[in-house]
Amino acid sequence: MINRFVGIASLLGAITFGAQEADAQRRLSTPLLSISPYAGYMRFGSLVDGPFNTSLTSANAPVYGAQVNLPLGNVVSIVGNLAYAEPDLQAGIPILGSVSFGKSSVWIYDAGLQLSAPAGIGARTIVPFVQVGAGAMKYDLQVAGFNRNTTNLAFNAGVGADLPLARNIGLRLVAKDYIGKFDFNEATAINYEAKTSHNVALSAGLTLGF
Repeated sequence: MINRFVGIASLLGAITFGAQEADAQRRLSTPLLSISPYAGYMRFGSLVDGPFNTSLTSANAPVYGAQVNLPLGNVVSIVGNLAYAEPDLQAGIPILGSVSFGKSSVWIYDAGLQLSAPAGIGARTIVPFVQVGAGAMKYDLQVAGFNRNTTNLAFNAGVGADLPLARNIGLRLVAKDYIGKFDFNEATAINYEAKTSHNVALSAGLTLGF
């Protein structure tokens, strides 16, 4: 009987030690902070829809940025993002099509939450995730020598995946939609309510853990 109790106690001790060791390995293998510089392409939505099927839009353009990820556990993280693009301004005119008439620079900054699928310890597998957040899009418009600035609130939602390449280094792919309204009043001092537009960015970059 005593030998049986000793055997059970030894087994429980081994299981407990193994769980503690696995937890310690997980903590060591999980970065406390990561940064993901990236590059991609952004499809901007319509800024203004005018009469007779006219419109004002930002042309599609390359986008560059970086995202910081602070894990709160195995699944939930806080993310912060900063991105930049330089799209042309285009006027949509019936028959003529899209006509470029100016330049713009766009700063995008936001913060939110990321929910990732759990991954096994040391597993070299793709880890999908979703992101939701809010921030702003700051436009600097340059038309015929005149500069105007405007900033509008933008909510965002995105999906992506992390592919580990080595310890604390990985590849990140993201598709993200920034949803907001261009502040036409601030940009032109004309009282006009712009419609909600979708600005979709597709990007790829590296994830560097610290």
